[in-house]
Amino acid sequence: MQDPYPPQRDIIPCCVHLRTKTQYFMPDEMQAGPGYIKVTTTGVYWCARTNTPRGPDDQPSTPARCQPGRACCERRVD
Repeated sequence: MQDPYPPQRDIIPCCVHLRTKTQYFMPDEMQAGPGYIKVTTTGVYWCARTNTPRGPDDQPSTPARCQPGRACCERRVD
């Protein structure tokens, strides 16, 4: 599946369980919090529910895939 997001590093809404290591030290990502993630073509993503690169449904965990419509996706309620 081709990633529908361009390669720039924009913060987008996603599942609250999607993680990437830059969320733990980049100020803009730390401020955004769970449920928002910075899109990058070089990042490594994982699901906090499984602690693997695949979600509970055994599909890849990426910003494009961890969106509403996926059974395991949980969105942040602001």
